[in-house]
Amino acid sequence: MTRGRKPLIALVEAEEIGRTRGQVLPTPGRREDYFDLVLFTELLTTFIRVKRSITHISDPQEILAMYRREIIRLRKVSLTAVVTRELWVRSPRGSWQFFRILADRIVECRRDGTIIEGADHSLAVLEPPVKVVHVTVSPELPAGKVLSDPVPLGGN
Repeated sequence: MTRGRKPLIALVEAEEIGRTRGQVLPTPGRREDYFDLVLFTELLTTFIRVKRSITHISDPQEILAMYRREIIRLRKVSLTAVVTRELWVRSPRGSWQFFRILADRIVECRRDGTIIEGADHSLAVLEPPVKVVHVTVSPELPAGKVLSDPVPLGGN
């Protein structure tokens, strides 16, 4: 996926969508920002990342593959009882998809923020893989000795 220019049209439309839900605060728009908008509603503060897509997203693995970086960055915003994180995606034809990023999964939402039932997708693949380190025991050497050739265990 390319890291092209900012989705300017999508950002303007996203602000309009956000205003239907509450008050919207756009961020300065630097590349290193974790989110593009902050949405304040009566019960929640939602941090939103806005992206463009060339197709409608239908598969959970597609969501994770296309927007892995954005999802990882949004997950850096701490979740609380009043804070949520969402990824809003606009297709070239102007349709929108909305995804709430929870601690352990991603849930597709409607435009008004209500969760679409049965739209849970696991985020387990985003967890860093655990490195397994194998420790091998070698024969002890007297102080000051350097082992140049491996010593076979068990004699000779």
